[in-house]
Amino acid sequence: MKHWAQDVLFTRRGLIAGAAGLIAARAAHAGLAATPPQSAGPFYPRVKPADQDADLTRIGDTNDVAAGEIIEVSGRTLSVKGHALDAAIVEIWQADTNGRYFHPADRGGTTARDGRFQGYGAVRTRADGAYRFRTIRPAPYDMGGGMRTPHIHFRVLHDQLGQLVTQMYFPGDPQNEQDFLYRRLKSRLVHDAATAQARPGGDVPGFAFDLVLA
Repeated sequence: MKHWAQDVLFTRRGLIAGAAGLIAARAAHAGLAATPPQSAGPFYPRVKPADQDADLTRIGDTNDVAAGEIIEVSGRTLSVKGHALDAAIVEIWQADTNGRYFHPADRGGTTARDGRFQGYGAVRTRADGAYRFRTIRPAPYDMGGGMRTPHIHFRVLHDQLGQLVTQMYFPGDPQNEQDFLYRRLKSRLVHDAATAQARPGGDVPGFAFDLVLA
């Protein structure tokens, strides 16, 4: 059995990056810097996989493990005033180690999708707002108009604060500065809010990424 699978849930596409700077500026006065909204992109799952839990590296009870570097992504869901958001739904979806999504519109040229990779997961946050996923570091891929740097899509749903759709970037990745969506994050404050922090000490490389809703 997957050893730390959690509750799962739901749907809908996202916000676009236009108001990111304004939201971050307002949030800085309120307390924490808000996580900037970014596009859900074209590959949010039309049909979610049967297995939707927090371990994307295995499907069902199989012993087969997804290809690529296994990582852990964890953090908290918070309001800009620093209050933990319990019972929020946190969803992620991302490319596999071949740069392919779990989505029929991603044809990916001649590169096959990794059938051992779940591609999507969802959890419900605990009372302290904490969430955690075990996944792989996604590959960059060509969008046709340029390369996308490695990133993970997030969607947060909360009863009082609504939803946030965003993308998480990896610290120090040399492709970040060439990525057209990353370059739209104009200020250092907004860059930092969209970029994970390395979290050493686990059995696999860890990345901390708090999700702050305005």
